[in-house]
Amino acid sequence: MAWSKDSIVHLLEVDSTNRYVRDEAAVLWKNRGISDFAVVTAGHQTAGRGQRGNKWNSNAGENLLFSILVRPGETLEVSRQFLLSQSVALSIHDAMKCYGVDTRLKWPNDIYVGNCKLAGILLEVDYSGAFVEQAIIGLGLNVNQENFPPMDRRPVSMKMLWKTENGKRKTENEKQRQDLILDDVLDAVLHSFERYYNELRYGNREAIATEYGKLLLGIDEVHNFIDKDGRFEGVIQGVESNGHLRLLRNDGSTGRYAFKEVEMEL
Repeated sequence: MAWSKDSIVHLLEVDSTNRYVRDEAAVLWKNRGISDFAVVTAGHQTAGRGQRGNKWNSNAGENLLFSILVRPGETLEVSRQFLLSQSVALSIHDAMKCYGVDTRLKWPNDIYVGNCKLAGILLEVDYSGAFVEQAIIGLGLNVNQENFPPMDRRPVSMKMLWKTENGKRKTENEKQRQDLILDDVLDAVLHSFERYYNELRYGNREAIATEYGKLLLGIDEVHNFIDKDGRFEGVIQGVESNGHLRLLRNDGSTGRYAFKEVEMEL
């Protein structure tokens, strides 16, 4: 597997990197060079999207907004497509460790620090028979932004969390003086993704699933959840190979939920 910076297209502004990648997929794939994936970044998105149809809010030039185009073909079955989400989430987790930021992975596609959202993933998949022909993985990672508009989920950025190498938090004055270099953070994420994507296609898939499970936000803890029948208490027991969340409800029953069927309250 190879990855090259030549496979990255940088845009100053676009409505949505996922939309751009879908429209330009053929050209991006042709021009990706030796890489097994193509990447499009944007300084600003005018219509960035998150999960559940939510808008992704980001100040221009302060955060990482990018999409990855992959074509795994017969190396990834439709039934195991959640491995892509797991691989990207683990890639962000690994990259954040380089900056002293300890994250947890909120099912299905969010990255949290404590009860605050650091990053989100939007996955769009095209199928060919039983296999994933193409996937566009959109990512929004809060890097340098410190002021956010009011929203349901409390946001946080790397700059707000960044620690020095000796583990001491930077002072407010230090944080105001120093912005993280977006290209360096992107490199860290993509180098990590290269490893996990290679493992997904040719290596030990169960190792990816196991690592994801250990980092799952709320695993083996009592939390409130909301499904179509209302609010209930439950404990996350894990994520199944098809991406369904397995919950032990407070009435002793076990529930299995697909994407959008249940939400954990924080």
